[in-house]
Amino acid sequence: MRWLDALERRFGQWSIPQFPLFIVGANLLIYLLNWTDPRFIGQLTLDPAAVHAGQWWRVITFLFVPPLIHPILLLMWLYLVYTFAQALENEWGEFRFCFFYLIGAAATVVAALFIVHQSLSNVPLNTTLFLAFAALYPEFEILLLLFIPVKVKYLVWVIWAVLVYSFVRGDFVARIAIASSLFNYFLFFGPSLWQSATLKVEVWKNRRRFRG
Repeated sequence: MRWLDALERRFGQWSIPQFPLFIVGANLLIYLLNWTDPRFIGQLTLDPAAVHAGQWWRVITFLFVPPLIHPILLLMWLYLVYTFAQALENEWGEFRFCFFYLIGAAATVVAALFIVHQSLSNVPLNTTLFLAFAALYPEFEILLLLFIPVKVKYLVWVIWAVLVYSFVRGDFVARIAIASSLFNYFLFFGPSLWQSATLKVEVWKNRRRFRG
């Protein structure tokens, strides 16, 4: 992707060092702070009305709002987010990982503020970390339920099935949320996916021609 190479040469110095660690640390800190005041997270979510009223920080802080789940489940979730994010940073470098994450965040913000005019969460965006990780490391094994080893190339089909089902069966807001969150994924992996699909179609046509 030559355009990304050009961006890195020009803006590479603006990358965020250890961004995966920052993401996980900010999520954990906000989770702990929310214990002291259950209204705390409500001041950080991506609420379009509040943003238009001047609470601009929400377009950034919503990225680090954690799921309100049991602490043990949260630690497991944060561990997976860090594992996927760190692997992507190691593979791409700091600038490209930051660009991948932030361009997905920007797409979500635009969708929330100017298309659906409703609050959107960071869950679909964080899901793209797993999708990207699975595309790069399909043979990597995750211990499902802490003891069942499963390769991510199988889990990713489940995730895609859920996304497609949610997109088809969901309302307008759900569809825009999913589409915007996948913007970064298709920006990075779209060309290779298209080439792979084209190659498979050509192989299929050649096989039919040979059999005929």
